[in-house]
Amino acid sequence: MAGIGFELKKLFKNAGLLGRFRAIAYSALVSLGPFILCTIIIAAILLLMSLMDISYKDRELFIATIVYCFIFSQIIASGFKMIISRFISDMIFNEKFDMILPSLFGLLGFVISIAGASGIIFLFNSPLPFLLKLVSYLLFIELIIVFIMMEYLSAVKDYMKIVESFLTGVVLIVALSFIFIKYTNIETVLAMLLALVAGFILIISYLFIYLIRFFGMSSGKYFNFLEYFDKYPSLFFAGIFYTLGLYIHNFLFWTSELGVKIGQTYVYAPVYDVPTFYAFLSIMPSMVMFVVSVETSFYDKYKAYYALITGKGNFKDIENARKDMTRVLWSEIRNIMELQLFFTLVFIAAGSYILPRLGLTQLSVDIFNLLALGAFMAIVMMIMMLLLLYFEDRKGAVFVGGTFLASNIVFTWFTMNYSESVYGLGFFAAALLSLIVALVEMLVYLKNINYHTFCGQPVIFREKTGMLGKLIL
Repeated sequence: MAGIGFELKKLFKNAGLLGRFRAIAYSALVSLGPFILCTIIIAAILLLMSLMDISYKDRELFIATIVYCFIFSQIIASGFKMIISRFISDMIFNEKFDMILPSLFGLLGFVISIAGASGIIFLFNSPLPFLLKLVSYLLFIELIIVFIMMEYLSAVKDYMKIVESFLTGVVLIVALSFIFIKYTNIETVLAMLLALVAGFILIISYLFIYLIRFFGMSSGKYFNFLEYFDKYPSLFFAGIFYTLGLYIHNFLFWTSELGVKIGQTYVYAPVYDVPTFYAFLSIMPSMVMFVVSVETSFYDKYKAYYALITGKGNFKDIENARKDMTRVLWSEIRNIMELQLFFTLVFIAAGSYILPRLGLTQLSVDIFNLLALGAFMAIVMMIMMLLLLYFEDRKGAVFVGGTFLASNIVFTWFTMNYSESVYGLGFFAAALLSLIVALVEMLVYLKNINYHTFCGQPVIFREKTGMLGKLIL
């Protein structure tokens, strides 16, 4: 989130309600802009398909394709995003700005090779038409590019450029969707996916040009980021464990009696997956609150604590700074939990009224209620993981993420095979357990933070080059 804090602090300095509103709006734009705009794209196309009387079969195939592209692109990108975020932060701190842009091209080549091979294997035996498979494949790759680029764009302060690019893409996608369906003979699902691919090409091109102009010169060292996989493998696993944990319950339900097969290719469970989507929408306030609280309140105390350590402060000053930092941290966590709980309860109350009118069954509404509570636990747990990474407790973050993934598999399997009345309880229980583990880990770590800070480093540091690091030598 490099660069965000500076902008927020400027806005919060503006006295009055307007200044505070602008700061909150800015943080929402930064943390949720792309997610909201992607949701708008899908919702707009589904609405267009409904208004133009597109068959249920075509809509189902389109939704299944989008679900697979979005979920698996996020999973594949998740671990790499954590690694490259650390690399970018270090390059900015060391003022090696010419190393950032080439790492983007190197990382994209590295990840797309892996994702591309997996996509080809998945679609190879599918009976879907070749053009439909090709366009679905391109959308999958584009989404991976967008998710990875967002880590680089966090280093850019002009976030309006990012939103402009997405809005331009949205307009193009909706316009092309209407033109393709209304005035061409292109098969409906293919037409919708073509419009999406064209829109995301525009978005990616716009952002690439902006990044090139922003970072300017390049060192030409495209794969120096690989050594960070040797240095910080725990970051990769923390990211992928958490993201897999978010969706593993869906995968399990795809294999249950709720699972349906679309186009002899995609398996998903609409009775469970649709309420999952709405439940995840309820966690947006926490993302905004986290950006505001961490980048404005907590980070100042965090910086002051470590400044005293590196600046040879005496023990009393360091201990006072530690207590001050800890107090602010727990205060902000409590504020986030209270705010998110309020919105979660609002979503649950509204869902019981709105979701049946959107066509959801009572079973799906009941699942939504449990998943919304589980999402509340999961987002707070994710925030705890990020805070553990702030303190370099990478092992703790991996343990929390691993607990989330493993417990989600176990609890979901048991509840899935018990009764439909407890569908969704497995995800809730896993998120609750993982949140407790994260809170305990944070409590223990903060209690012993002076020890970790002073004694956690080797007396004699020797730089070691791992297997991937040797590839760039």
